[in-house]
Amino acid sequence: MKFGIAGPISKDHIILPTGKRVEKYGALFYSASAMAKLLEGSADEAICLSHLSITDFEAVHSLLRHPNIDLSGLAARDNGTTEIELAYSNERDRRSRQINVMPPLAPVEMGLLAECAAVLLMPLNETDLSLECAQKLRRSSDAVIFLDAHGLVTGVDKDGVRYGQAWPRPEGARREWFDCIDILKMNDSEASWVAGHLLQQYEEFVQFAAGIVELGLKACWITFGNQSSLIAWRRENRTYWASVPVVTDIGPVLDTTGCGDASSAGFVYSYTKFYHSPLQSVIMGNTLGSLKATFQETDAFPSFPEIRGVIGGHYREYLHALLDDFLARSQLIIHEIKGGQNIESFMYHSDGSNSPGADHARDSGG
Repeated sequence: MKFGIAGPISKDHIILPTGKRVEKYGALFYSASAMAKLLEGSADEAICLSHLSITDFEAVHSLLRHPNIDLSGLAARDNGTTEIELAYSNERDRRSRQINVMPPLAPVEMGLLAECAAVLLMPLNETDLSLECAQKLRRSSDAVIFLDAHGLVTGVDKDGVRYGQAWPRPEGARREWFDCIDILKMNDSEASWVAGHLLQQYEEFVQFAAGIVELGLKACWITFGNQSSLIAWRRENRTYWASVPVVTDIGPVLDTTGCGDASSAGFVYSYTKFYHSPLQSVIMGNTLGSLKATFQETDAFPSFPEIRGVIGGHYREYLHALLDDFLARSQLIIHEIKGGQNIESFMYHSDGSNSPGADHARDSGG
């Protein structure tokens, strides 16, 4: 089985709350490193599709070299590496400034992912990966296509400061994007930019996620930092949602950079390998994101047996309750949306405006 991961490998210039400065590669690098551990010892592989500068190409190629990682999709381009400065004020909040933007991936390059069973699309900017790229992939592949919405709701001002912005542009492209993808992921701040207005109450997030899948997607996943994730999915013309707890007590939080990227890899792996179960996929995603927060290195993820051990230790009661919920049909964990609500009715204000609230930076996820 082959997985695809498409997007920038960023060179991150990190300023920790202590003032310490760290430089390392991130974004797709975290997803690939997490996927490598999940695939280790199997015949499966993940192909990375990205652009890098000539000066970074060899270093990244060397660091990502792994028996289960296919690097044939990495291409050297002039000024090709995305560079971002991340200044943390605490373990979660940060200011993000763009230093350089990767040259966009081209639709023709998506042919390299045509044989993949699942593809993770993870743009950091709206220019990284176009709608045309997603459409090309949809036409040429039967892959499960997972989109992290982060880059599509991120703008960059004249000083390089990254900020939240409504998505998509032009407005009519929203449905075209949804027609290309199967799973949409975002954090709670980004959900407001995707929705087009500020979401505040949990019920609003539930209705929004349910409305997304009622448009035809297989699942919509919203993360809330160190709080439980929300997952909505559709099966046999019925819409369901559930809250899935995160792992919070496996060690001190050392660096949340890359938590969201690692969690996306975990979700895609589990969804593809284990019967397309959204709940099980969120459990794996939450676990990978939480594990990433406990180390500062990019590639220090534990082995797959250790990851399974963490899941067994931290989700045992939740999984037992889930089984009881299923057998008793009590819907204490899995809830069904009945009656529904047209997504357009809560994606826009009644006056026709489309204005989110205050700017939000990307949550590091987990």
